[in-house]
Amino acid sequence: MKWNKGALLSVAMASVLLFTACNSNSNTGANNKGAEPNTNKNNTTTEATKEDVTLKFFSNTPDRTSGLGLLEQTIIDQYMKENPHIKIVVETAQTDPYRDKIKLYNASNTLPDIFNSWGDNAFMEPMINNNSLAELDLNDYKDGGFVPGALERFTRGGKLYGIPKNADFWAVMYNKKIFEDNGLTVPTTLDELTVVADKLKAKKIVPIAMAGKEQWEPAITFDLMLQRAAGTFDVAKKGLDRTGTFMDPSVIEAAKTYQEMAKKEYFGAGFLNNDYDTAKNMFAQGKAAMFLIGEWEMGMAVDENIPQEMRDSFGAFAFPGSAKAKATDTALWFGGGYSISNKSKHLEEAKAFLKWVFLPDNWAKTAWQQGTAIPTQKYDQFFTGKENNLQKDFTTIFSSATSTSDIIQNTLAGDNQKDYYNALMKLLAGASTPEEFQKALDQAAEKNAAK
Repeated sequence: MKWNKGALLSVAMASVLLFTACNSNSNTGANNKGAEPNTNKNNTTTEATKEDVTLKFFSNTPDRTSGLGLLEQTIIDQYMKENPHIKIVVETAQTDPYRDKIKLYNASNTLPDIFNSWGDNAFMEPMINNNSLAELDLNDYKDGGFVPGALERFTRGGKLYGIPKNADFWAVMYNKKIFEDNGLTVPTTLDELTVVADKLKAKKIVPIAMAGKEQWEPAITFDLMLQRAAGTFDVAKKGLDRTGTFMDPSVIEAAKTYQEMAKKEYFGAGFLNNDYDTAKNMFAQGKAAMFLIGEWEMGMAVDENIPQEMRDSFGAFAFPGSAKAKATDTALWFGGGYSISNKSKHLEEAKAFLKWVFLPDNWAKTAWQQGTAIPTQKYDQFFTGKENNLQKDFTTIFSSATSTSDIIQNTLAGDNQKDYYNALMKLLAGASTPEEFQKALDQAAEKNAAK
């Protein structure tokens, strides 16, 4: 696990300086749905490779009309247009069903040619152990402008097994109109967040939408709750690498605070049954004032399935700080990306496609100009001066980070990750005590380190 600070922060700061300059005369958002990859100079087809080939692509973004799904489909369609002998057939599933199905594909040696992957140990280890991932040539991506450390997420034993697509970090989206109508200001500390949540509850408004059923979402929030209680990311870092343990008082403090927030229904009644789309729709429809989520939902600002009036009200702010920690202490990781099956019948064609995807004028440019995500590649050259409010807010959060960390679940693998998830769900359901949760987390970390 990498716990980044210097290199990433310097890249982010350089980006925001240019971003600010580009936007100095623009205060309005823009729907950049029409942004497309470069169509002039990235064609990878040669006269010698004209045989018809069908590549199978498995994605965890079923909605192909907005957000990351639209971004992926735009990229795929452009590649097929430039390479008419290549047909890319897309299969999709929501994240949790996707993870279940990809396990079956791996176990049966029937992985699709290209698929969404994650650089965490729980996802990567079974794939590598089964010799399922094709090794990628680092030289193919050396000029891609990747943020320092980004490719390390998918590197094991000096071999590159995937390419990360976005610089993911955790934040809070909020409905500016709801805040204004209720005389609320953006909270900068957890104490202030409590005051805001209580006022919203008094008005019968769900304070914060969160997809508790997804498990990984509440787990990311716990990373920040722990950092806010400890004042440092070191408790998690040392607990995982076993230079320390999770038997630290800050774990109890964070667990108590988190459990109390759930008990007070700050995340809504029955939030542990909310899947991703349920939580997202609660926020998109104005039923929840805030939404705990990563920057990958930046595309909601240009999602035409959401009324324009609602989209105009979207903003984002950093996860609130505490007496010990700043809001600029950020959970940031290079989580999702793409890998290629080592058993693909069209290995070279799959590699050529992935190489093309991450040419700077393709993924990075399209991701930014569609307003979908912050890529893992340098993207300031693609600023237009017409960025929407969410793009501006998320860029500010990204560039203002004074310390960053990875997340606990990315280090825990297999049953150890499951044990952590189960312990956290019991805590938030009120079915266990903070002390019982602490013990379970420390045991999962101990078993994980002993592997």
